Amino acid sequence: MKSACCLIALALTLSLIGCGHDDKTAKDVKQDYQQALKTTGDYVSQGKDEFVATMDKKMKELDGKIDELSKKSSGYKDDAKAQADKALAALREQRDVLKKKYDELKGSSKEVWDKTKAGFASAWDDVEKAYENTKSKFQ
Repeated sequence: MKSACCLIALALTLSLIGCGHDDKTAKDVKQDYQQALKTTGDYVSQGKDEFVATMDKKMKELDGKIDELSKKSSGYKDDAKAQADKALAALREQRDVLKKKYDELKGSSKEVWDKTKAGFASAWDDVEKAYENTKSKFQ
């Protein structure tokens, strides 16, 4: 049983690590994420710590991507700068919502894990879409 949990956690980690590549679309990321959630479904209590750690890493990667967009916008001027700043502010607001859902996820008990996980998944999807939308405006 313990080795099965380790294999599931490894599969989850590998599938989520792949989500950080720029050649993946938001749809691919969502499918990877949904598959990871399904894979971990039966091992909630055993895999919670690994899942939370993996998502912490993914959120830090997302923060890095947002910072890269912010650096790009620093060279913009006038209307382009205002639009870029507005898009980044909206993205950061959604990232803040994701952080709240992440904090709920970390503190959730076994009894409410599915509900908090679903809330986090929804917030993650929203942020991924917002990031892809914002990123497309910077090209």
